Amino acid sequence: MSATAIVTAMSALAFTSNADRAEAHAQMSQREIADIVRTYDIPAGPISTALNSVADASGVRIVYDSRLTRSHRTGGLTGPHNLSQALSEVLSGTGLSFELSPNGRSVLIVLAQATGTRTDASEGGATPLPAIDIGAETGRPQGTGRPGLGQGPGDRRTGYNAESAPTTLKFDAPLMKTPISVTVVTRQAMDDQQAISVGDALFTNVSGVTPSTAQPDVFKVRGFFNVLGNMYKNGLMEYRVRNIDTSNLQSIEVLKGPAAMEFGRGEPGGVIDLVVKRPLATPYYSIQEQVTSYSGTRTTIDATGPLTEDKTLLYRVNGTFFRTDSNRNFVTDRNFFVAPTISYHPVEQFRINVDFEYQNRTWVDDYFVLPVVGGAPANIPVGRYLSSASLMTSMPDHVERTRIAYDMSYEFLPGWSLTNRLSYSSMATRNVNIAPLGFNQATGLLSRYAFVVPGTTDRTFATNLDLKGKFETGPVSHSILLGLDALKNYMPINLQYQPILSTINIYAPNSWQIENPYSNPVYSKAGQKWTGIYGQDMLSFFDDTVHVLLGGRFDWAETSTNKNLKSAVGAEASYVSTYNTAFSPRVGLVYQPQPWLSLYGNFTQSFGVANSTRVGIPLAPQKGEMYEGGLKAELLDKRLTLTMSYFDIFKTNVPYTDPTNINNTQLIGKARSQGFEFDLKGRIDDNWSVIANYTHDDVRTVEGASSYNPLTLITTQLAIAGSKLPGSPRNYGNLWVKYDADGALRGLSLGGGLTVVESALGDNANSFVLPGYTLVNGMIAYSTKISDYTVTAQLNVKNIGNTTYYQTAADRYTILTGVPRTFMGSLRVEF
Repeated sequence: MSATAIVTAMSALAFTSNADRAEAHAQMSQREIADIVRTYDIPAGPISTALNSVADASGVRIVYDSRLTRSHRTGGLTGPHNLSQALSEVLSGTGLSFELSPNGRSVLIVLAQATGTRTDASEGGATPLPAIDIGAETGRPQGTGRPGLGQGPGDRRTGYNAESAPTTLKFDAPLMKTPISVTVVTRQAMDDQQAISVGDALFTNVSGVTPSTAQPDVFKVRGFFNVLGNMYKNGLMEYRVRNIDTSNLQSIEVLKGPAAMEFGRGEPGGVIDLVVKRPLATPYYSIQEQVTSYSGTRTTIDATGPLTEDKTLLYRVNGTFFRTDSNRNFVTDRNFFVAPTISYHPVEQFRINVDFEYQNRTWVDDYFVLPVVGGAPANIPVGRYLSSASLMTSMPDHVERTRIAYDMSYEFLPGWSLTNRLSYSSMATRNVNIAPLGFNQATGLLSRYAFVVPGTTDRTFATNLDLKGKFETGPVSHSILLGLDALKNYMPINLQYQPILSTINIYAPNSWQIENPYSNPVYSKAGQKWTGIYGQDMLSFFDDTVHVLLGGRFDWAETSTNKNLKSAVGAEASYVSTYNTAFSPRVGLVYQPQPWLSLYGNFTQSFGVANSTRVGIPLAPQKGEMYEGGLKAELLDKRLTLTMSYFDIFKTNVPYTDPTNINNTQLIGKARSQGFEFDLKGRIDDNWSVIANYTHDDVRTVEGASSYNPLTLITTQLAIAGSKLPGSPRNYGNLWVKYDADGALRGLSLGGGLTVVESALGDNANSFVLPGYTLVNGMIAYSTKISDYTVTAQLNVKNIGNTTYYQTAADRYTILTGVPRTFMGSLRVEF
């Protein structure tokens, strides 16, 4: 392929009528569209900004390759012009040209290197691409569905599939060319399912992700979880952050397997990266009111647009106020969250985004206290509260969190760029957690203790710097990534109490027993420091059909903690730091026998530091190793994406709580997660969309306790070789199908989902079973135009059959129960 042809192919600009003008444009010929005269007032500045202004004024959407416009500026445009005149004036002197497609229902513009002064690309020597109908007839965006490409108002109508995940992978390459399994939950999937928490968005849309009993927003990925959570936001760790709202998220990206190359310390199952919404040059405003079962209400706003006439300075504000009760007695939640963002984009080569977040949340905790009777969870109502109502309601949990972050990118040469990210967060918390101590099956009496933290503040700083570049050595193309990152978390000396509570009868509970929360005081202090450097090269050759990924990372990790002591002076004196280093390699291969099909494989290792302590002493570092192979396919003209993968993961030094000493932690020598995953996402046609996934995963201990008494395994909870890890179903899958109507019913959408989960063992001793379950979900929505407003009414029903189910467990006292049938209705207004 010639250089001119490559430039031409990369420079397609396609735009369609906005929804409110689609019907009028559908009746116009090309000449009629081009001859409409509009008044423009566009100042001198970047070509990209001027093209956005032309699109806004003329009612069309323009999509283009920024590599063609990065070095060009326009002298501006004023006065009345038709579309052709406006484009000619804006592009004057740039060496770029355009063409209008002959299709009156859609318009195609081609920006190509012009060989003369003509404005028609077909006359200027470049071969124009064929006209592409991208949705003017249906009124719905029909693009690739990639997050952040400006499809639909507010970047909401993104479709279900994604072609790339540059924020998480840290390099620019289509997922089809990367030997890594990445699944993306798009904004539209979250909106269609009304997913207001990260868990809601993940469990039914991504294979291999299941809940844990550790804390909210701590998930298992491919069988392994971390009590600190492998949660990132725009590529930087959200250390210990919980109950994350989805209102300001554009997508959620899940990288499967060890991710040491990108993020350093982490779990070998994978990481979850939250991608934040970005400001838009086109003004957009949305307000949504949601009402849910259990007296819940949620109000969200989304506002974005330019702050300057040349649109180099943009803003976006997302905000949420949410309050609800629960199916569980005494549990309440109130959350306020606001997240403004500013973007500065003076030239194509440079952009900086500055993010602010503030969260203020107060809630009565719903700790997962439920004992086992015999070989199954106790047969009591799932709404029964076995924590202390008197203690929890008088001392509700509270968090006040602030975060400021930025990410900036500068392309200093064509194909070469520097990206820097930085975040600082402060989180002040007050919390009370209830944990079980023992259970008498004969009497039904459950003994409990509490962790009471009157108040503490921890602070986290994270940053990274990436250098990306592309070059060629003979027939081999290189895409390199060099970077470094650092994270520091500090929790000062804090006072907490660990009182023993009175027993409670699970069959006839007295939840209002008066407790003394201020007994057994202890002091603690903790900190983490991680630093890493990494390098990676993706080599492409044989006509871009073979891609080899070679990379490695070296980490320095410092973990600091102290024994739980009775005085602050002792806590300071016993502060202990341990230092660990590790090298983590990655090797991957992709072969594309056809452009729509990729076969891939990879080997990678990961490095982690201790997540807990053994009587105050940091544990030995955890390490992971994975072999993976599979295929990726783009089907139905790239509307549908398929990923199938086989994985085999080993993890050493897996921690779990010592059942005989709550302040101690035991280690499993080695655990293994081995299985198969299937993910299918996208559009079948203009009307039908689908999300389908299936996971087969065998998660068990490979090397455990060398000596044990089989008669006491239930009480000691020792992990032994061959035992399944708690709460790890072997098979589970999800299906979500949506239909968007046409014709007289246009604006109507119907959706339905099915979740099927096999039974699982509930503790290290494999002494009881969590029964399998099936859930059915549904959705109906209708969207219409009222004046200049788009109004959408929607109803979602989860667990339509009101099934009683248990999502996961950690031991014979700690079981996470599922939520009964819930309704969520909403009304959204956009303009």
